Amino acid sequence: MATPTGRGLLFLVALLGFLGAASGGLGAGASRDDDLLLPYPRARARLARDCTRVRSGSREHESWPPPAASPGAGSPSVRAFVSHFGGRPVAGHLTRVAAPLRTFSVLEPGGSGGCSERRRATVEETARSAGCRVAQNGGFFRMNTGECLGNVVSDGRRVSSSGGLQNAQFGIRRDGTLVTGYLSEEEVLDTENPFVQLLSGVVWLIRNGSIYINESQATECDETQETGSFSKFINVMSARTAVGHDRKGQLVLFHADGQTEQRGVNLWEVAEFLLKLDVVNAINLDGGGSATFVLNGTLASYPSDHCQDNMWRCPRHVSTVVCVHAPSCQPPDCSGHGTCVEGRCVCTGHFWRGSACSELDCGPSNCSGHGLCTETGCHCDAGWMGSNCSEACPLGWHGPGCQRPCQCEHQCPCDPQTGNCSVSRVKQCLRPPEATQKAGELSFFTR
Repeated sequence: MATPTGRGLLFLVALLGFLGAASGGLGAGASRDDDLLLPYPRARARLARDCTRVRSGSREHESWPPPAASPGAGSPSVRAFVSHFGGRPVAGHLTRVAAPLRTFSVLEPGGSGGCSERRRATVEETARSAGCRVAQNGGFFRMNTGECLGNVVSDGRRVSSSGGLQNAQFGIRRDGTLVTGYLSEEEVLDTENPFVQLLSGVVWLIRNGSIYINESQATECDETQETGSFSKFINVMSARTAVGHDRKGQLVLFHADGQTEQRGVNLWEVAEFLLKLDVVNAINLDGGGSATFVLNGTLASYPSDHCQDNMWRCPRHVSTVVCVHAPSCQPPDCSGHGTCVEGRCVCTGHFWRGSACSELDCGPSNCSGHGLCTETGCHCDAGWMGSNCSEACPLGWHGPGCQRPCQCEHQCPCDPQTGNCSVSRVKQCLRPPEATQKAGELSFFTR
């Protein structure tokens, strides 16, 4: 519940944002990357379990069916909060996404190719280029090189691999199934129902409605980051972000402002907070100075990294971004025959139909069984004509659409399909019904 202290904190955040805008962006520029919240020490004796690569088989994870379709499911629900955690007021945001398969994406930093190029970009930069309505920082990365860490699948493209290293994963499969937990390399590479979105975090916060932090601490690998203490990482107050889903199958994004060891929340508090909001599975994402919340392309959180001018705070250049956008169509280009508008394909031309604009429809008669429906209409078989191919060729014409005149002696008719002349061996015209009789039959019509 918001309190006078909490309202004061919100006022301070708003005031700082106003001053930054009014002063021509004094808080803009590169951050100093000084609020580091990193899970693992750079050099410590590694146990054999730390980085076991699991290539095949089934690992512990939870699968959840997608939410039922509902009107207005394309718009995310964003709630701001100021709540007390251990007596400390903490501000943040909770976002619910009712149609995650069509409205949620994992983005590479700065756009496509960001992981391979080891780019870093602010969440604002990445979000604007993708048209995100809501965006947060995503997975972990190496601070010194920009390397994306863990598994990353972005809109069906696998752009980073953990190689089977075991850290908490969150993803969406092609059929909309939400997957949370640990995955073998074989499960990540499944082609029968592949992942369309996937990213790695550190610490499985909630598993099937119960806090799962202790179990995660005994399972996860220390190659997802290179510095820090895992125990401190879990228990220290700091800015935090997380992703998961509730019992309805809605995707949930969590963000809390903070600064390591000064304000914010620890992972136990994040998990308890999410449990109260009916979240059943969730993983922790990058936090500390990386924690960023962007709403409609504008920074809406309080950065903890200092700018080069120590008086101001600047958002960090991070790696992957989780993005809630306008509903996408399946396929996104509407099969090349339409335009995607708010998740629905608007088909071009008069004859493309269906949710993906992939079906040709030439009307109830469907070319009357005498032609082929194309994007320009019915293309009639030889011997037939008309908009729905229901009319036989008139006497003296043949071929597809009856567009060719007969070339017969004595102005005799021809076969409407082949154009063969209806003439007997003695150069007499055959009766039209007899023109289709077998060659050699000599039936004459008298004059």
